[in-house]
Amino acid sequence: MNLKQNGFMYAFNAVEKPWLGNSIPYREDLSEDRDGLIHYLAEDWLGRGWVHVSNILTAVIVGITCEIYANAFEHGKTNIGVFSCGQHFPRLKELNLTVVDFGVGIPQNVRDFVKNNDLPADEALKWAFQKGATTRGGQVTGGIGLDYLKQFVHINKGKLQILSHDGCATIDENGEVYEKKQSFFGGTLVNITLLCDESLYALDFEADDELLF
Repeated sequence: MNLKQNGFMYAFNAVEKPWLGNSIPYREDLSEDRDGLIHYLAEDWLGRGWVHVSNILTAVIVGITCEIYANAFEHGKTNIGVFSCGQHFPRLKELNLTVVDFGVGIPQNVRDFVKNNDLPADEALKWAFQKGATTRGGQVTGGIGLDYLKQFVHINKGKLQILSHDGCATIDENGEVYEKKQSFFGGTLVNITLLCDESLYALDFEADDELLF
């Protein structure tokens, strides 16, 4: 039912058209459309009132999440694009967003960059999610840039999970875990789970008695 609601089934020739409901609509991006993605993340994901986030923090999280897409297009080397959708689960009080590409995968990009093709996938993921880590060459800064998102997920008691090849990174309120899986995912899957509560989250410099982040 969720896949019907968000438009995933309709994209694959189902007859029933999607409806908004509690879904974050299914989206396919063959190339990077930053303006469209900003609107999608700000309005369809964070802008529905399910998570109470300040305007400034919303802009920061949207910007960081856009980097997940940018990384997929720049480093993933996918020729079929990037796919995303999500769902609000009222009973669980959770809001999920999933971004998927079927490119070369984070571990292979890291192996190529550090020139170590034997680096295990879990260790490659751990390297990729260090602050400031980037596989961009020259003087160009960047990288996945998940620091603020990881902090927010931690304080929100949500979860950030990344699957790529046989590596899995899980970030939640208990910390960060990097592990090797028996299954293999040919590409990169990023799943963000936020806890829906009455708290209002903001950055430190916005803080007053009601702002928690």
